[in-house]
Amino acid sequence: MLRGTADAFYPSTLEPWSKRVGGALGQAPDPYWDPLAYMVEKAHAAGLQVHAYINVYPVWNCNTPPPENVTPRPLYYQLNDQYGPSGGLQQLSDGTECLGGYRRATPASTFVDDHLIAIGQDLVTRYDIDGIHLDHIRYAGSATSCDPVSADRYDAACFSDAGYGDWQRAQVNGTVRRFYEEVVPLKPGLWLSAAVWPIHQLDPAWGFSGHPQQGYFNYYQDSKAWLAGGYIDSISPMIYPGSGYNGCDADGNYIEDETTDYWLRSRWQTLVTDFQADSNGRYIIPGIGTGYCNFAEIAARIEMARQIGTAGHALFSYRDLLAFAYFDDLKNGPYAETAVPPTITWHP
Repeated sequence: MLRGTADAFYPSTLEPWSKRVGGALGQAPDPYWDPLAYMVEKAHAAGLQVHAYINVYPVWNCNTPPPENVTPRPLYYQLNDQYGPSGGLQQLSDGTECLGGYRRATPASTFVDDHLIAIGQDLVTRYDIDGIHLDHIRYAGSATSCDPVSADRYDAACFSDAGYGDWQRAQVNGTVRRFYEEVVPLKPGLWLSAAVWPIHQLDPAWGFSGHPQQGYFNYYQDSKAWLAGGYIDSISPMIYPGSGYNGCDADGNYIEDETTDYWLRSRWQTLVTDFQADSNGRYIIPGIGTGYCNFAEIAARIEMARQIGTAGHALFSYRDLLAFAYFDDLKNGPYAETAVPPTITWHP
């Protein structure tokens, strides 16, 4: 992670040092070091790529606001300066701004977009990174865009007509496109990737039970439009349980039960196949959970991804791999042969 809640895990003139690095927001580490420079140096020496992770719309958590006497000035206060208190944050119609664990900037703000692009450009021109990876590049929920900026830009109240959903998707699409057009060209071979909701749009023919949320409708994230429009290099559908999940019974045996793990093997395969069919020649790198108590669940999904023809896969997360000591299982099984990262052939 390089940007969690509008803070920086590297020295920046645009956002303050993260508390997780220096111990307090805006405080440099002591003794001083640059975590990103160190990571790039060590990773490249080991033949690994470094893709800078950017949490896009989160501005702060749901606790008390950040301290104000911090340099650089936190984005939370920059938005207040620009739009008035909380005016630049996503909100419910009742003014609630704590949404899914974060205070989140409204995708309708060009001020926010300009700030995000400046961060991307700064990273690409100062560090030898191989890609930029976008997360939380979506609205917080289906009713979270009743903010003053959206009302002003749309020139009507939130959800006042049937076109409002399309307009929201266009705001998110515009942020992704700006990264692709204004950041990616600054470094030859740079990837732009994103973590996306596991279900884009639900096909009734799949027979999925319950009412699973869909990226397109519930979060106004039209990730397939990014593929079709050619302004993303890869997407990683997050088809996995949360970190720390193990889905085991009392004896340590894996339970294939949708009440404990909705992303059963069959559903995982269906969703990856769906994304791959609409890849438009770009890369699909599906997410695989690592918290299964049985390594066979991970190995099976890796093999399915290879059979479907994806460019690779993403394991989430390292913490669970460590907890279950799965590194040797990977090395002696699916990772017995060295993988070569795919190249981007479509950039100018």
